[in-house]
Amino acid sequence: MTAVLLLASALLAGDPQAAAEAAPAERLTREQVEAQVQTYLDKLPGHSGMLWTELTDDGPVVKYGRHEQERFAVGSTFKLFILGALADEVNARRRRLDDTMLLDARWIGPPYSEMSDWPMGSPVTLNTLALKMISISDNTATDHLLHLLGRRRVERQMVVMGHQNPEWNRPLLFTREMAMIRDKAVPGREAEYAKLDEAGRRKFLAGIADAHDYEKLDFNTRSFDVAEWFARPTDMARALDWLRRNTGDDQPASLLRAVMAVETKLDYDREQWPYVGFKGGSEDRLIAGNWLLRHRNGRWYTFHLYWNSPDEDVTEKAMIEALQGIFGVIDKQVAIEAAAAQ
Repeated sequence: MTAVLLLASALLAGDPQAAAEAAPAERLTREQVEAQVQTYLDKLPGHSGMLWTELTDDGPVVKYGRHEQERFAVGSTFKLFILGALADEVNARRRRLDDTMLLDARWIGPPYSEMSDWPMGSPVTLNTLALKMISISDNTATDHLLHLLGRRRVERQMVVMGHQNPEWNRPLLFTREMAMIRDKAVPGREAEYAKLDEAGRRKFLAGIADAHDYEKLDFNTRSFDVAEWFARPTDMARALDWLRRNTGDDQPASLLRAVMAVETKLDYDREQWPYVGFKGGSEDRLIAGNWLLRHRNGRWYTFHLYWNSPDEDVTEKAMIEALQGIFGVIDKQVAIEAAAAQ
């Protein structure tokens, strides 16, 4: 009765959004859910897409999606492949998470990172580097781990984790390399890199190995099509599924699942969702978010929301509104399905 009164009040007030929120939850078709999702994506100018999958023994199954098979620039999302390579090494007992690495000024990442202020030469555990790389997207932690594991090792890991076009990211860029290539203060560098094939790019990167004067950096926010990291939402669903399956409680790399849950960037009911892990990426012209979620019904899901905006800067406010709106729509459907299964 209360829900009916709230709905009637919202309708009389002429507030359709409040009316939709007050209406009793109902089971919607995939088409109906995706239509609601599209209303939020329409508010993000440029190129946007989303994906919601349920994880099964056979891999991710698409439940809802918009442009989920299209290529996006995904920023720091690529760090999940570094995390995967580390998990693989730890599970194979070739490394331990309490192994240490000495901080080295050569691997300080742009444009500012917390760990760049730490004393160089400090011993830092691999778990701490992973924690900083994922939870605050620290680029110094990222470049240290990428150096330790090896560029080609992480490139192979992309394939293992299900990226269907790994050549988009070869050679896999260190964060400092990406910034230096897109430095407008060095005329011609970006254009030169853009015209090279993979072998030429590897040689080019060797030539800028010592170029990391971030104080003078004039970063080109528009050129994410030249030097960046790329994936489809479906690629990252497979990557998160791989991480789920390789960071179980009984595996040496189990702590890395907890690392993903430190910062979630999502407002959610912790009783309904006992585990939420996250890694995203952002620059002035792009935002990407990837979530690994376990519902109280015991099922696992992934959620991806991407926004590339070549003509104007993205805004965190618009992204959060779309994120919470889309999640709210799908959260209700998961709850309905869970209740029906009881």
